Amino acid sequence: IKGMDDSTMSYPLTYGYSLVGRVVKCGSAVPDADSLHGRLVFTFSPHSSRIIADRESLHVVPEGISAEDAIFFPSVETALSLVHDAHVRIGERVAIFGQGLIGLL
Repeated sequence: IKGMDDSTMSYPLTYGYSLVGRVVKCGSAVPDADSLHGRLVFTFSPHSSRIIADRESLHVVPEGISAEDAIFFPSVETALSLVHDAHVRIGERVAIFGQGLIGLL
């Protein structure tokens, strides 16, 4: 692939891009470690049972939103971006073709 001459792929490949879980431990350099511990968070990371993530990559899931719902954050973001890009205004009618996951959101 052009521009990726210095890149390599290695086994095992990690798949996925959306991860929701609870913070079980924070490093000493995390300023809000006490309030973060035990919280449900979302991150754009490969699917995994456990990860080590930078604090900047974590998004605290608001109270009342389950992990099962929070895992759809990237899909909702995509759906909203498409609406913003289309410049849809209140009162306008739109047609959505291909009502898969993103279209149904």
